[in-house]
Amino acid sequence: MYRAVYDALLRGLPEEVACLAKLGEHLFSRGFCVGTHTSFICSYGGSLVKVSPQVVRPQYIVHELAHAGTVKIVVESSNHEFLVSVVSDIYRTLKECGVVLKLIPE
Repeated sequence: MYRAVYDALLRGLPEEVACLAKLGEHLFSRGFCVGTHTSFICSYGGSLVKVSPQVVRPQYIVHELAHAGTVKIVVESSNHEFLVSVVSDIYRTLKECGVVLKLIPE
C-alpha cells in the first residue's frame, strides 16, 4: 500500500475555505464520496482520499507563517501510479487557490 499525507495550512481566509470546498466538489463529482465538502472520504482515481480538519495547538508563534487551522489530506492506493495521479490532481487544485501544502514524511 502506498500513502501520501499532506497538511493544508489555512490562515482562516474565506478564499481558502472556498478552495477546500472546490476540492470537495471536484472529488465528489468524479468519485464516490461520503461526508461534507470540507471533511470527507472518497474513492477516487483508484485511490482512497481522506480529508479532515485538524486541531492545531501551536508550540510557538511564527508571525510569517501564522495559520488558523490545518486540514490533513491522506491518499492511499495499492498502485503507485494511481497515487501520484490523484495527489497531483489534489495538489494542483489547492495550489491554484493559494493554499499552502506541506508534505508529511511517513
